[in-house]
Amino acid sequence: MGVRARLVDGLRRTVATRMALGVIVLSVLLTASFVGLLGLISSAPLDVGSRLPAYVLVMGIVFVVGIVRLDTPERDGATVLVAVAGLSVLALVLTGLATEGAFYTALRPDQVITSQLILYFGAAGLVCTGVVIWALHHWREFASSAPAE
Repeated sequence: MGVRARLVDGLRRTVATRMALGVIVLSVLLTASFVGLLGLISSAPLDVGSRLPAYVLVMGIVFVVGIVRLDTPERDGATVLVAVAGLSVLALVLTGLATEGAFYTALRPDQVITSQLILYFGAAGLVCTGVVIWALHHWREFASSAPAE
């Protein structure tokens, strides 16, 4: 095997590993978020108010990092600001729901794990992960499409 072939093979493995890790992390995050949503709509004694400042801090960190990473002279400032604001709110919601899902699972494991509900939420998390990956690959198609008349 030549040097080029080994390099390409190593690069493919690295990309596949990173993609697999991303799928796993996003699926677990979405699954925990679904459980957190269940915990919030049920009457579980979740003390969301005491953790809300931490969720808002995460939102602020995502906002600043997003501005630093996405704002370039070639990009429209308003577009960057709207995109980063949306990502920040998404980070707030996902962080909050996932954390509350972890607390709900710890408080009521019988309603999450033993009821096999976690399997359904895991499947939903995987499906949502697939939709997110698809949307990230095809977002330009929707951004550049003219509205149907």
